[in-house]
Amino acid sequence: MTTALQKAPRITLNDAELLAADLYGLDVSAAPLPSERDQNFALRNPSGEQFVLKIANAEEQFEFLELQDQLICYLAARELDLEFPRIVRTKAGEAIAAIKGEDGHQHFVRLLTWIDGVCFAKVKRHDRKLLSSLGRALAHVDAALAQFSHAAAHRSFYWDLRNAGMARGLIELLPESRRSMIERFFGEWEKIDWSSLRFSVIHNDANDYNILVKQRPEQSVNAILDYGDVVHTATVCDLAIALAYVMLDKPDPIGAAAQVVAAYHETYPLTETEVEVLYRLAVTRLCCSVCFAATQTHDAPDNEYLNISNAPAWRLLEKLSNISFDWPTRIFRYACGLPVVKGQDSRKERTSVELLAARERHLGPSLSISYQPPLHIVCGSRQYLYDAGGRHYLDCVNNVAHVGHSHPLVVRAAAEQMAILNTNTRYLHEHLIEYAERLTGTLPEPLSVVYLVNSGSEANELALRLARAHTGGNAVIVVDSAYHGNTSAMIDLSPYKFDGPGGKGCPSWVHKVMMPDVYRGAHRGPDAARFYVDYVIEAARKIADADQRLAAFFCESALSCGGQIILPPGYLNAAYTAVRNAGGVCVADEVQTGFGRAGTHFWMFETQDVVPDIVTLGKPIGNGHPLGAVITTPAIAASFANGMEYFNTFGGNPVSCAVGLAVLDVIRHEELQQNALEVGDYLKQGLFELQNRHSLIGDVRGLGLFIGIEFVRNRETLEPADSEATQIVERMKERCVLLSTDGPYHNIIKIKPPMIFSKANADLLISGLDCVLKR
Repeated sequence: MTTALQKAPRITLNDAELLAADLYGLDVSAAPLPSERDQNFALRNPSGEQFVLKIANAEEQFEFLELQDQLICYLAARELDLEFPRIVRTKAGEAIAAIKGEDGHQHFVRLLTWIDGVCFAKVKRHDRKLLSSLGRALAHVDAALAQFSHAAAHRSFYWDLRNAGMARGLIELLPESRRSMIERFFGEWEKIDWSSLRFSVIHNDANDYNILVKQRPEQSVNAILDYGDVVHTATVCDLAIALAYVMLDKPDPIGAAAQVVAAYHETYPLTETEVEVLYRLAVTRLCCSVCFAATQTHDAPDNEYLNISNAPAWRLLEKLSNISFDWPTRIFRYACGLPVVKGQDSRKERTSVELLAARERHLGPSLSISYQPPLHIVCGSRQYLYDAGGRHYLDCVNNVAHVGHSHPLVVRAAAEQMAILNTNTRYLHEHLIEYAERLTGTLPEPLSVVYLVNSGSEANELALRLARAHTGGNAVIVVDSAYHGNTSAMIDLSPYKFDGPGGKGCPSWVHKVMMPDVYRGAHRGPDAARFYVDYVIEAARKIADADQRLAAFFCESALSCGGQIILPPGYLNAAYTAVRNAGGVCVADEVQTGFGRAGTHFWMFETQDVVPDIVTLGKPIGNGHPLGAVITTPAIAASFANGMEYFNTFGGNPVSCAVGLAVLDVIRHEELQQNALEVGDYLKQGLFELQNRHSLIGDVRGLGLFIGIEFVRNRETLEPADSEATQIVERMKERCVLLSTDGPYHNIIKIKPPMIFSKANADLLISGLDCVLKR
């Protein structure tokens, strides 16, 4: 590539005019046209007739120029509803002439007729009709070229996307801050199975300066110019290259690309395999462009054409780096009439209405469903969910998919272990021991004994048994509005349930204390923790007075169903002391809050500077796989070993342990705890700014990516704005952002997204909320 730039022709405007006169007998004035490695001139004679004079790089082979001319003639004869230039011969009858440049190198010269039009890059509005026109035009060219053959097209060329590894080798020339992003994109290119794709001769450079648009009677593509990059390669590369440039500086780049894809597919159908690789190839072209630009700028700093798409390409790559590779592919699949998810086709199956009716017939009526109308979600990837129509939603509330929906490392760990062995804990297995060691390694001493279960509810149920076995007590202290699970015993421990619809009230052995809410609660000052701890002390006294014996104090390390409440500083420390003084043990329910979500600490209880006696885990621990855990001290574990065997059929199985290990690996390798801290702080700052602009927002609170927004109708009376919060959630759903309400009054919007949530995602959430609140 460097050699080609060094051997580019250096012809002046005057020389170009002289060449036109000497070779073609034309009296013309010349103007330069952009080119990467050749020289092109626009020629105009006194009568207004125009031509393009093309002077090839000294490295260009005669046979390759013959290929270009034959290809143009071939396409022109196909009546494709596109304009193609005519080849003008020299006075000597040559289609291709040879000249010697001042550098002593031989350069081949050709002359083509001019085609009127505006280049695509200069067209101000790329509407649906124009994008569809481009898709059809390129499809017509590719369909025609499927039968075209020429030996010179079978060449090794650095702009052939099969050879993107050549560009990849230039990554070190890029700014250091951008290299990892480009390397990740090239990693996706590496996965392409080229043997599964159709091959043909393609144009290979349908960039926005090589596409001409006629303006009347309506905007449409009338020509695709410059066949200097022609190559025999995978056919789908032609469309992918066009998409790379179509997406530049678009507010909705994937939507614009999908319009082109749909029209192309309607004209010249893509195979399913081609659709699967299309987005990868488009992004690969962008990566090649910025990599080659880095070296070309160094070699030819005065050639503005080399950088003409560089800044827009970087802007687009930054934008695309924040979305999943799967999402554009699913949009393209939908545009082509394929199932959004391979192997599924909701359009051939039941509609959402039919599914809802079947659900009501066969599933229990106590199962709730989100949103009106409900969403038919068919797949998830990273921080996004996709419905049956290919629409993607930013998931801001699903803390189960902790490291991202369908994380490939977690999926692979489960699949590989499932293919080898899945059994119970009565056998020795390395995964079981390694996971226990890794998990307890994240916790302070003396929390070193693990019981693996299948859910957070099961974890809390077992924690209750452990507490009772160790203390000999039965009574439990819980915080008002808490939720600890769906088993019978856990419903009894959950005011959120037993005080709610269908609940039977607080059992005699459960003692409820006031929720330490410093925004809405009875105590709101800097010493609020002391007053709220008094309720714990009073509950312990009542238990003793009633001749009951305290077993445990169950408390979430941050209150989730209570409304995303962050405990006041010192609350757990003082409460734990009071409970232990009364003979009970302290259970930290980390089902909603653990594994780095706090940002500052791996476990939310660490933010309170305490060490619990028992820690319960669920939800994020398996990234959607049914997994839970109880971690306790050797002393409590010894008390539980009373002769009755504890056995759990599925708890601790090798597949679950492999999944758990993979989740820990991803959290560490992708630095998700740090991401939670940085993005959480960034998001809260944006929400605070919204609070200043919108009186409906009463409070913003949270740590890391555990955030709550409380909506009130009056900031003095704190009247809950429950219906407004619900409306906001529905309006945000219409904007493809998923949220949910929580809290005793259902007026709090909770934000607990997958931990890969980015600042760009935060911006989208904030801007969406701003627009909805203005309405």
